[in-house]
Amino acid sequence: MNAPYVEPAAAYSRRQSPPGRVWVPKEAGENRLALAAMTDGLLAFIIAFALAVRVFHAHAGIAEFAPVFLPCLFAVSFVNHVVGTLLFRGSLAKLLFGMRVLRWKDGRRPRVLQTLARWLFGYLMIVLQILLEGASVGQACGLRTVRRRDERRNAI
Repeated sequence: MNAPYVEPAAAYSRRQSPPGRVWVPKEAGENRLALAAMTDGLLAFIIAFALAVRVFHAHAGIAEFAPVFLPCLFAVSFVNHVVGTLLFRGSLAKLLFGMRVLRWKDGRRPRVLQTLARWLFGYLMIVLQILLEGASVGQACGLRTVRRRDERRNAI
């Protein structure tokens, strides 16, 4: 039994893309990205401080504390931004504020080198933002941060 003929243009709802074209949600707003970045930074600072003091017992002075605290800070940041993005498609704050990180060309999961490059690029951008007040890391290294509800709209 054959199915009735349907015009190709009418076969797709307005939320779906025709074959060959990939729909990727627009980037999350700058305010939401900035709030997530500040929250991630604060979480990394608090967790790294707790690790340095509680686990490594570094509290005698700055000469002892800094060499323990800084590697803890980078390790916590790495786990949050690289490992968290690979496993859960976003850091803690991005997930908390309803965002996801995906590849901007095809909307798929980020790759390891993309997340690593984005994490390193983020540190460079923080320094440049302080100096120049420039662009954000929201869409860097082939990745885009989007709102989860915008991503779900296409799935319906």
